[in-house]
Amino acid sequence: MITIGIQGGKGSFNEEAIYYYIKRNSIENFKVNYLHTTKGVLKALSNGEIDLGQFAIHNSTGGVVWESLQAMGKYKFIVTEEFAIIIAHALMIRKDSSLDQIETIMTHPQVLKQCKNTLFNKYPNLALTSGKGKLIDHSNVAKNLSEKKLGKKIATMGSKILAKIYDLKIVEDNLQDNKQNYTSFLIVKKR
Repeated sequence: MITIGIQGGKGSFNEEAIYYYIKRNSIENFKVNYLHTTKGVLKALSNGEIDLGQFAIHNSTGGVVWESLQAMGKYKFIVTEEFAIIIAHALMIRKDSSLDQIETIMTHPQVLKQCKNTLFNKYPNLALTSGKGKLIDHSNVAKNLSEKKLGKKIATMGSKILAKIYDLKIVEDNLQDNKQNYTSFLIVKKR
């Protein structure tokens, strides 16, 4: 069995990307570990806890994924493949909230870069922020919203799949500035 650690959580674009990679490479016997950060992936790889790692490296709109670049400087690994998938961002909230209650959008900094102009034009009075630690991953923000560990005044952005998994309400979809919005991912193994 191949154990693959990914940067994101359940419902993240990293999860979508790893299943794309698995299908394309006809991998049948695998386990996905949700490690939420690039640092988590590279640390687990370095410690021999996973066989392969995956994380986002670049987006056609948002540029370099700084979280990944910073973590890459601290670990040794071999890149085995790079590939890209198209990304579309949805704005979602708790079902017991409404858009007029929202004050803040909390999501990954890369999502904010990819939707910067659209958010400025459509939601100029909302504060834009990224969580700390594992809350940098918008799938964790969605999970915490669902579990009511984050308040009704907070929204998140990410894949529409998050809304299904965590029973959130989609306010609007396709908020990325560029409709041809591709993110590149790396597959890495231990050096």
